[in-house]
Amino acid sequence: MMKRRNLQTFQSDILQRQREFELKETEMQSLEKHVNFENENSRKAYYREFKKVVEASDVILEVLDARDPLGCRCPQVEQAVIQSGTNKRIVLVLNKIDLVSKEIVEKWIKYLRNEFPTVAFKASTQQQTKNLKRSNVPVTKATSELLSSSACIGADCLMKLLGNYCRNQDIKTAITVGVVGFPNVGKSSLINSLKRARACNVGATPGVTK
Repeated sequence: MMKRRNLQTFQSDILQRQREFELKETEMQSLEKHVNFENENSRKAYYREFKKVVEASDVILEVLDARDPLGCRCPQVEQAVIQSGTNKRIVLVLNKIDLVSKEIVEKWIKYLRNEFPTVAFKASTQQQTKNLKRSNVPVTKATSELLSSSACIGADCLMKLLGNYCRNQDIKTAITVGVVGFPNVGKSSLINSLKRARACNVGATPGVTK
């Protein structure tokens, strides 16, 4: 009788645990569905915003982190821009060049220029709201002291390139420039450096600028 009772207790214990496990599984599946639904909605919202940027822009600046340029590149984004219209241009901006050696920057520039026009860039790290420092020294001639300073480097080269796209059969026209890229590659810092003012919020948290 004791043996049988122990066996019954053991079986009921197993059944109880199984029921608890199944309940937890159901709760987890419900939670995953909710999270996936939210993620799907976020993705759709981001895609809509991205489409607006591409449609409105004549030139798209794809910002890449110099520490991992290929990891920051999105072939689907580039394909979407190319397919959206023959007049649209892509320019790759290799940002944060102060965080890698000069030789590596030069090699990446050479590699990336096989596909698209590429500009090396270092955004300004100044905290003031206007008159952000900008150096006219070309990136190739920038010293390590200049690269470690708070001044922006590479803006002149980028502005000249954008200026060339403004000329249509020797007639100067206005163009719209869109900025795209993964979180924390420095899109807001790039915009601020080109405007020489804090037009966008900057922060380490992804998605500070909407």
